[in-house]
Amino acid sequence: MSPAWSVGIAALAFFIAIIAVLGVVIWSIRRHRDPDLRIECDATIDRLVPTLAGLSLGTMVEGNSVEILENGPFFDDVIERVGAARRSVHFETFLWKGGRLGERLAEAFAERALEGVCVRILLDANGSKNIGKDERRLMEDAGCKVVFFHERKLRNLGVLNDRDHRKLMVIDGVEAYLGGHCVVDDWLGDAEDGCHFADVSVRVRGPIVHSIQGAFSENWVGETGELFGGDDYFPPPRKAGDVTMHLAYAKPESSAPAVKILHHTAICLARKRIWIQNPYFIPDPDAIEAFEDAVKKRGVDVRVLMPSTSGSDNPIGAARRAP
Repeated sequence: MSPAWSVGIAALAFFIAIIAVLGVVIWSIRRHRDPDLRIECDATIDRLVPTLAGLSLGTMVEGNSVEILENGPFFDDVIERVGAARRSVHFETFLWKGGRLGERLAEAFAERALEGVCVRILLDANGSKNIGKDERRLMEDAGCKVVFFHERKLRNLGVLNDRDHRKLMVIDGVEAYLGGHCVVDDWLGDAEDGCHFADVSVRVRGPIVHSIQGAFSENWVGETGELFGGDDYFPPPRKAGDVTMHLAYAKPESSAPAVKILHHTAICLARKRIWIQNPYFIPDPDAIEAFEDAVKKRGVDVRVLMPSTSGSDNPIGAARRAP
């Protein structure tokens, strides 16, 4: 082997080693510990709301109202309330694909921006890569601030697998929407066939909206560095009902996720029933053991409703890992 070949092979090996080391470093930085969760408590779950809130990094907030909105009519309500916004509209979602729904929503946002309302829109760069070009242009030309979360850029190399699955909207800092609806035409209709989805979201009013606004701010600030404040976004909280709530959301890194802690604690503390409806059901070993203990040791009625394997984009996990 010639000296030139030897040098080339050595350089290639060195380059591969550097890439491998960088990969391990990025993996170790982004990795959070995944401890085996467990909790023992004799109190009933209805008396443990402060515990659930505290363990999931939240605080009990009283004086809220909640309305449940199902399937396609959800967006009729959303667009109507956007049209009533007077100060600010903050919108965050994972999926936005071009179509009839995207056009309607883009027009509603653009109309408000043209009227002087501050409209901020945060879209996951992966889930919303197929947003209609005309829809995006309409919003931006009207003055909406449209930002994509974790775009495929070198500076985001360590977080490319961290996606924004939040789906929320906050209007004037006084009312908010949370749930599963995405901006895709499949969410229109009333789940009448295999081409239209069933989904549930909620509209909330009251002091809890400040917490939801803070959740939006977390990802917005992370992408833009822009902070916002004042009555346009955080008006003095007012009682809107008698519901006590707390907000739990995914984050921070390097710790057990708050949402996972909330779910696991609720499973472990349930005494009567655990009824789950979800498009995915992929419990980890801790959760499987918790469900088993709930049934065998406490006689809890555990039921899970999820799509059939033919209707899920993760059918193997859904079928294999359900207890």
